[in-house]
Amino acid sequence: MTDQEKKQQRVSLGVEIEDAKEEFIRIRGKSLHLADRLDEITKKIRTNANHRPSADDFTPEFGLANRLKPEHQAVLRFEEIEKLIEELREARKKLFNLALRKSQLSNNGSSVNVPFD
Repeated sequence: MTDQEKKQQRVSLGVEIEDAKEEFIRIRGKSLHLADRLDEITKKIRTNANHRPSADDFTPEFGLANRLKPEHQAVLRFEEIEKLIEELREARKKLFNLALRKSQLSNNGSSVNVPFD
């Protein structure tokens, strides 16, 4: 393989790595958003489980404050959660494998540095 071909492979691989990194960041953001919604749900459950019987339960304000919002209903789709976890795993594997290939091209694979900020 010529030096020019090696250089072209490294450039092409750099583009692939950037694309994989952007995809991972997108999926990660989606996952963290989902985790935040799940945290909100568990907080509501804990609050309601720990609340002692009182006159508060008869007020509309208390009822509204402790009710789940419509956006929380979409969070509890286990198939989507499983799919998202698998997408994260696949994105990490792809990024690692690309970094490994780049490392092997650059310095005969002595170390792998996954480019992530």
